[in-house]
Amino acid sequence: MTMKNILTNASFLILTSIALSCADNSLEEEPLDDNFPFQIVMDADEGADLASAEDYDLEIKFADYLPDLELPNTSISIDYAITDQEDDMVDVVIDKIIYEVEIDDCVFERELEFTDNGNGTGTITISPDLDLGSVPEAFEIVFVLPGLDDTEGSFSFQLSNLQTSANLLLGSPNEFTYEVMDNDVAGEWELELTSEEEFDSFKEVFAPLNPELENLSFEDITGKVTAEFEFQEMKFVIELVETEEITSCEDGETETEIENKVVEIEAEYDAEDGEIEFEGSHLILSDEGLIEDELDFIIEGEYEVTGEELTLNLVKVIDEDNFKDGEELFRRDDGVSFTFSKD
Repeated sequence: MTMKNILTNASFLILTSIALSCADNSLEEEPLDDNFPFQIVMDADEGADLASAEDYDLEIKFADYLPDLELPNTSISIDYAITDQEDDMVDVVIDKIIYEVEIDDCVFERELEFTDNGNGTGTITISPDLDLGSVPEAFEIVFVLPGLDDTEGSFSFQLSNLQTSANLLLGSPNEFTYEVMDNDVAGEWELELTSEEEFDSFKEVFAPLNPELENLSFEDITGKVTAEFEFQEMKFVIELVETEEITSCEDGETETEIENKVVEIEAEYDAEDGEIEFEGSHLILSDEGLIEDELDFIIEGEYEVTGEELTLNLVKVIDEDNFKDGEELFRRDDGVSFTFSKD
């Protein structure tokens, strides 16, 4: 070892020793966050909807921030551009930009100003709201889509050139791509369970993922089950006989409706070439009804779309605690089939 390397290593050991002796490793140590910058980001970098969709909402929000800090109370401007417009999406424009304010348990929808340069570009102005005492925490850009049953194409949306006197950055993602959903299970499908035997078959597959469903009898449900397939995510909704009053207040008007209670099972999904897989998480409850754990699950099966009908043939339900062959939450080699009709 050369003399230069010996001196370098010795210096490193001395500096390390000093650093360790001076460091305060207390868990009570708090970061110096007085100048922590906010970030404005898109809620997602890609999205899709049915060909017949007439509009699409893209959420823009402040990224996670420390709760003790207040949002800016000064105007912000951001440039935007709608680009890469293909096929039927060449005429996509922004309809409006909206945000919500809650006052006395009533939600009011308000709009942000924006300029449209006429060539797919423009500027969004985020002004402070008097009732909020700051700029809104989130807002939605509403795009007008063709809304035709055979709509095709895609477009991109970009944000740039953020201008403000506040301590604020334009974060990532700041670019979004929209396209028409092209998978054949997209949309809403409805299943009617007409007998106790059919409901027992349904529970055999899904009850291990939802304790509430496990405790239901056929008399507790209306028989209506909806499968709602959106972009990358879906949910099964089981409608109950029991009802509840739902009171909502929007723009100063209060409305009370009687609605059926529901049980939901949510998952991400992948459907291609007749094979379908659902991935989500489910809760494990103790005998006292307390949450003990949350486990990831997978449902494997096949699907077939024929005209206005979707048939799901589900063969296996597993979770991370029951993954091995023979330990599945549900398994039947020939599967259990459910036929949904287009809603």
